[in-house]
Amino acid sequence: MSGLMRVTSRSESENSFFDRFLTPHLTLVEFWVCYESALEAQRHKQTKLNSDNKHSKIPRKTKSNLEVHASEIYSHNIFKDFQTELVAALSDCRFKDVEKIDETKIYILTDLQMPNKSWNVAYSPDNMEITCSVLCFERMGLLCEHAFGFYTTKIFRKYHNST
Repeated sequence: MSGLMRVTSRSESENSFFDRFLTPHLTLVEFWVCYESALEAQRHKQTKLNSDNKHSKIPRKTKSNLEVHASEIYSHNIFKDFQTELVAALSDCRFKDVEKIDETKIYILTDLQMPNKSWNVAYSPDNMEITCSVLCFERMGLLCEHAFGFYTTKIFRKYHNST
């Protein structure tokens, strides 16, 4: 349902945007002029956001090289989401156990905020693919704190450097 909700809210957002410029009783020429004005307003807003992203930086919260790199490539909004997950990984995620299924290792992590729950992070060294039981990447396109927690553990560094 989350994918459907995102599409619906995006559609409502576009409708709301164009409703500010269009009315139902426009002639074709008036519609075209209003439509061009709407697109120009959108282009202006996008240019301003690009400029803001290029000429300002969000303060980093960790000394992680990953955060430095992310601050350079992500927009401010995406970087804030990324930063939230990374900070949570570094402060709250803890390694609990590991299981091996074929070539894939399943790392079990806990969270200090919810000590009675655990999350499975699967890592396949063949294709260097990581998946978490939260499925945050599949839903939103960002890794969750558990995936970052796995990447930032000494276990990952030891295992990854030995292969």
